Amino acid sequence: MKFKLAFALHNHQPVGNFSAVFEEAHTKCYDAFISELKKYPELKISLHQSGILWDWQKQHHPEFFSDIGEMVDRGQVELLSGAFYEPILTVIPDRDKIGQLNSLNSFLKSHFEVQPRGMWLAERVWEPHLPRVINQCGLSYLPLDDTHFYYAGLREDQLYGSYITEEEGHSITLLPILKELRYLIPFGTPEKIIEFLRDAAAHHPGGMAVYADDGEKFGVWPETYKHCYADGWMERFLNILSENSDWLEVVSLGQAVEENPPLGRIYLPSASYSEMLHWALPADGVEAYEEFENRLKECNLFYENERFVRGGHWRGFLTKYPESNLMHKKMLVVSKVYEEVSKIDSIDPEQLAKARNFLYAGQCNCAYWHGVFGGLYLPHLRWAIYNKLIRAEKILRQLCDREIFYDFEDFDYDGFREIRLGNKELSITVSPHKGGQIIDWSCHNSNINLVDCMARRREGYHKKLLELHSSGQNEETQSIHNSVSAKENGLERLLAQDDYLRRPLTEHFYQEGLELDSFFGGNCKELGDFVNGAFEPSFVESDESYRLILSRRGHVWYGDFHCPLKLDKEIIFPKHGNSIQVVYRLLQNNLEIMPVNFAVEFDYNLLAPEAENRYVKIDGQRPSERSNLGAIDAAGPASSISLNDENQQVGIQIISDQSGKIWRVPIYSVSISESGFEKVYQGTSVLFLFDNSLVSGREHIIKFDIYTGPLDSMPALNLSEQPAVTEAK
Repeated sequence: MKFKLAFALHNHQPVGNFSAVFEEAHTKCYDAFISELKKYPELKISLHQSGILWDWQKQHHPEFFSDIGEMVDRGQVELLSGAFYEPILTVIPDRDKIGQLNSLNSFLKSHFEVQPRGMWLAERVWEPHLPRVINQCGLSYLPLDDTHFYYAGLREDQLYGSYITEEEGHSITLLPILKELRYLIPFGTPEKIIEFLRDAAAHHPGGMAVYADDGEKFGVWPETYKHCYADGWMERFLNILSENSDWLEVVSLGQAVEENPPLGRIYLPSASYSEMLHWALPADGVEAYEEFENRLKECNLFYENERFVRGGHWRGFLTKYPESNLMHKKMLVVSKVYEEVSKIDSIDPEQLAKARNFLYAGQCNCAYWHGVFGGLYLPHLRWAIYNKLIRAEKILRQLCDREIFYDFEDFDYDGFREIRLGNKELSITVSPHKGGQIIDWSCHNSNINLVDCMARRREGYHKKLLELHSSGQNEETQSIHNSVSAKENGLERLLAQDDYLRRPLTEHFYQEGLELDSFFGGNCKELGDFVNGAFEPSFVESDESYRLILSRRGHVWYGDFHCPLKLDKEIIFPKHGNSIQVVYRLLQNNLEIMPVNFAVEFDYNLLAPEAENRYVKIDGQRPSERSNLGAIDAAGPASSISLNDENQQVGIQIISDQSGKIWRVPIYSVSISESGFEKVYQGTSVLFLFDNSLVSGREHIIKFDIYTGPLDSMPALNLSEQPAVTEAK
């Protein structure tokens, strides 16, 4: 019996990725690989593509369907199913797991007349409860990394076959993906790969080795198109597999499962591939993990004990990144609303199906996490997730006639209740216990979460950037997981850290003389305890509006004195319309005069900070310079600012009843991707800075009117001929 190489590819592009990226990946990778594979009909593989990619190819490259169909008919390609929109299956409700899996099952059945038996698990994020749902959808096997099996106690020599697992009697077959093969293909020479397989065959006669990994490695990853096709690696690789057919058979996963009985029963712990578990750790955990791993390697103890060394857990991203958690919990809210609406009689089935499709699209995993891959730091991917979720919820609330609503619930599951307020035009979520911020601001007309900003935070890999800067080098290593290149110079100067979410209605107290550079760099001293402080909420409903009053009795440092100060902010949310009003009331009774600057921060993200059709106006006028969203600028005295996006036809206008300084700075994160370190725009921070000293016993009141929605709905302003620019950078 020949030794088998069970070979599977996974192709995927995230919801919201640019069409040009889809096109390049299709041409340089997906189609290029299939074109080469067709020349070797004796080599059989399994192919998984996410429903997102299938849909795009159906529209833009229908000929690809014909090629795949021919290869399926002759038995060269086995099509794998999976969750249609490629969610992390473990963190969506069971009803959505089943719906997503059945959606891709149905797609493959209708387009290729096959009933898939195997599946791909997004990012190989495994938890022990999955077999029941998978089995219920008619699927019976899937590949998982050898990492998972090591954590269950197996040795490397026990991974050349499949295993059975079950949950509540629902069994499936698991195939261990060999990490060494993942790293050899396509970065090792074909000769070295054959040498590895020949050695495996000698030690495991009649056994099999499983390779299953991202198809993007064959043309999309940096330099891989040249390596695989222009330099001929792919041709040599396929040739050498074919030439060794006397002892080696390249098969699909399905054939491997059919012809090789399982080696035994196994129960795997929660896991993903080792790099993912590393990335899921907090920043200090990432550094400590790497140091520990390096010490083991120095002592020649790592490889024999690797199965006892592991990182975190995928759900750790929901703790590590509050922004990911907010997106995930909004998805759960929409899923819950879908479940409730779907039980109502006489609901329009077409509209319900449309809402479900948007919900499923909003579960696409890529924007929910971050490592070398993963797109949490990519605003256009987060934008797409929120766009789908907002559209889904909007349809569902229309169907059940509940467009005007309020909810008091623990939205982000941290033990404290948030308040959600909604009408036909917009909805907001307010977090009283963490600074009273507006943590979600959905514009229903444009289907945008206007406050989808990322805070700047320390990442474990920033240490490598600092080392790169100090060495004066900018060289890229061969392995994508260890890349230390930088896309531009000076990124180390942007490594600021925020200790709060970048969201609107964040209140600061600063000493007089604060400089704009200090605010941009995150170096300004906070005198108050309001930024992350807990506010006490009270709520009143009237015929026209909801009134939410958030109160905090906090303190402000003045010299060596911790001065008590009462701050109320009242949010007046209309039941109709696209504007809200915020009224601040500040009162202190302990100092005759408290000469501090009070500032209110508003953070919004309209993407594309350098685009000419996205710009700022101050008091109704567009500055002659530095009007783009990525500019660092200070104007004043002024009382209004508008952020305008002609591309999406949406605007944000903030009008204060008092004049002051208006500072604006871009929020830039420094993250890592396949091509190295990069600066990414995460939104614009607008700071209204008021110099008014707080007089004892006198209530200080400031009012803001905030309009969000279509540009043509913004009120016209001409409050001054031209704002006075007091500072500029």
